[in-house]
Amino acid sequence: MKPLNAAEEACSPISSNCVIWQGPDIVCLDLCRGDSISIVIFKLACLVCDIKDSLDVDSYDLTCLDLDACDVPQDWKELFQLVIDKICELQALIVPEEIEATAETIVTVAACFTAKLGSTATISAYIQEIGTKVCEQEVTIQNQQVAIQQLVARVEVLEAIVLP
Repeated sequence: MKPLNAAEEACSPISSNCVIWQGPDIVCLDLCRGDSISIVIFKLACLVCDIKDSLDVDSYDLTCLDLDACDVPQDWKELFQLVIDKICELQALIVPEEIEATAETIVTVAACFTAKLGSTATISAYIQEIGTKVCEQEVTIQNQQVAIQQLVARVEVLEAIVLP
């Protein structure tokens, strides 16, 4: 077979089938030392075509992104940017911005405080109610301790009585 470029003056008319690969075996491409350059080029071209097909934007299912026809990426660069944008949107949902709270910031209150405060209250009102509740609990605990001590004393008196 005569090469197509044989008419060019600077070229020797040698077929690529006659030139052999003298490099090392490349297992992942199934190339072996001694393969013709035609086989080497063919295998590399097939690999490039496979990569090109796998990177074809139309081969990806983007239906979950709910894109308008105008928003569908036309090339790999646009698809990659779309993925980055979507990741950034999700990250914004997951990592909330820092909120600087003030005494008037509205917060959701615990169920035991809703009778007095409702379901939301300012931080200052909530803190005051929590403080009041803690003090009430402290008084209740002290009263119960006094009552327990009185009951212990009464039981001791009753136990000390000798029955006939």
